[in-house]
Amino acid sequence: MKWSQFSRFRRPRQQDGVSLGRAENEKMERVTRAVRRVRVSRNLLKLVWTAGPVTGLGLYGGYYIGYGQAPSPQLLTYFISFTILSGLIGLLATIVYDSTHGMSKEQARADVLETIDILGDLILAVRDLSMEGFEVDVRRREAAVQLLQRVDLSPDGVAFACEELIGDPELGQTLAHIDHLRRAGLYSRIRDLHLEHGKRFDKALSELQPVAPIAASILRERYMGGAPKLQHGTPRDEFFVERVMAAIEQDNPLLMTAADVEAMLVLAFELINGREIPLLLFSYRGKWRLAAALDRLEEQRSRYRIAQAAGGNRIRALASWLVEAEALPYEEVPEGLSTPVLVERVLQALDGMARDLSELSGRVGDLPDGVTSGDIRRQGDILANAVRLYRMAHEAFKDIGRVHAEFLKAAEDWERFVSAFGEETGQLRLGPGSKGLRIVEKVVSLDEDAREAFCSHIVNYLHGEHLEKRGRRFFTRQDGRRRALTLEGARQLAVEVALALEPHVQLSRAEVQRGVGATNASYLGGLEPGMSAQDKRALGEAMAQDVEQDMSQPAERLALVLVKHYRVQLTEDACEFLKETYGAREQVLSMISQSQVEEMPRMNLLSQRPPVVPAPRRKWYRALAQARRVLP
Repeated sequence: MKWSQFSRFRRPRQQDGVSLGRAENEKMERVTRAVRRVRVSRNLLKLVWTAGPVTGLGLYGGYYIGYGQAPSPQLLTYFISFTILSGLIGLLATIVYDSTHGMSKEQARADVLETIDILGDLILAVRDLSMEGFEVDVRRREAAVQLLQRVDLSPDGVAFACEELIGDPELGQTLAHIDHLRRAGLYSRIRDLHLEHGKRFDKALSELQPVAPIAASILRERYMGGAPKLQHGTPRDEFFVERVMAAIEQDNPLLMTAADVEAMLVLAFELINGREIPLLLFSYRGKWRLAAALDRLEEQRSRYRIAQAAGGNRIRALASWLVEAEALPYEEVPEGLSTPVLVERVLQALDGMARDLSELSGRVGDLPDGVTSGDIRRQGDILANAVRLYRMAHEAFKDIGRVHAEFLKAAEDWERFVSAFGEETGQLRLGPGSKGLRIVEKVVSLDEDAREAFCSHIVNYLHGEHLEKRGRRFFTRQDGRRRALTLEGARQLAVEVALALEPHVQLSRAEVQRGVGATNASYLGGLEPGMSAQDKRALGEAMAQDVEQDMSQPAERLALVLVKHYRVQLTEDACEFLKETYGAREQVLSMISQSQVEEMPRMNLLSQRPPVVPAPRRKWYRALAQARRVLP
């Protein structure tokens, strides 16, 4: 029994002589809009001109030149009729296409713009959330670092940030003077200020370094007359994607920091605004069964992570909705609760709701004081929606079990190959000729279809969460109540963003994580509260085009992965190729090539078995059916 049947008593009775025709009105509106966009009158005028004078003169002149005589009236009528009918059919096909597929494309473009608008505001909101839990001193330092990373920061802003970091107004004014001189290119005068204030500034930095090394580094750059550049972008934490995936895999959102959430939102904002992130991969031609087995293992592990993300997000969304509906106290499902415990608490809540609904339905004629049939309807509505969400979570966890079995099989194959090949056979070397290791250059980006699909996914998720902007923060609304966006909700959003990006960029793959982490993010310091969606789009597109593509770090990390995980011995030719082609540093490659290959630990996957989510219970459906029968 579906809840749609239970909900029949909620539908208003139809009045005589009154009917609603919304669906047909919407259909007529789509056709009308398509006709307006196609501009039928202009196309008809073009058709008349083409079928009349143009076709007549062209046919007459061509026929006379080719045959030496004028065409017959029948032939002229045929060509004019053919032109008119072809034009009308084409015009009709254009209107039909525009009223169907054209509307979906228009909606897709609107979803892209809405996603850009919301993600831009969410980046600022999450950044503020991440600072909210800090101590006052830490919050002061972090805010100062954010200011110093702005490209357009004024000299007064530099002075203020310096004073926030080291508490010395005079040194702050000195840095403001240095920034004025930097803008004028007067570096010789900057060196004079260094001689005058060097000891004092070094002492202040030595006190700041132990408590805030990043802040000390940025402040020293400002002191030396440097400033952030748009082309360099902003540094990423190279392992932020890995932590997001680890939080999914370990079913522990606390493994994902607020900074990781912001970095994931920034990555999505970059990609939908046209950012292209280069990757360096490798392929091997030859007898490399060991590496092929490891590739299969990594692929299955990636699929397992994605399945876990989908299942965990569904059950957490159900718990969050029950809290919003006041059917489950927040203390029962606090942030960071493991999935097995969360499932147990949700089951208890649904059992209690079904029991209460059955008791109230059995006492419709003798309800307790203060309880009405409207309360029974509301409780039935909540239970029906909860059962629907639970069924979705159950299906998602069934997929986890299937993917986990494939993951175990890939792990067994990997262990068998390791045992069979042995250490010497597992030594992979660069081969001459057509065999051996080859570097493959790829790009992580979103084409138009992928961009529209991603934005449609995010917009549907945000609308389902009732997430919308109210002032400086976002609020979820349920029955008129509001609450501020929390870090738990932000972490769930980051997981959903990763899920939406996965089919298009394969974030779960190790080489993609390595490539993304090796690049700088686009500079988004120009984002401000209150910007329009078009302004955010223009900013995102401009910054995505301006950021430089530095391939030295990806090349160095590729070399590290080859040596550490795939047991490749880098030759001198290979090191020289990486240096000349991608700008890799010689000392780094030397350290990598001389490092000892560590044994890869054997995987124990028995502790990674997915949690069990039972099928929806019959007593839930019986409670809904009983309520449907007794309510008018």
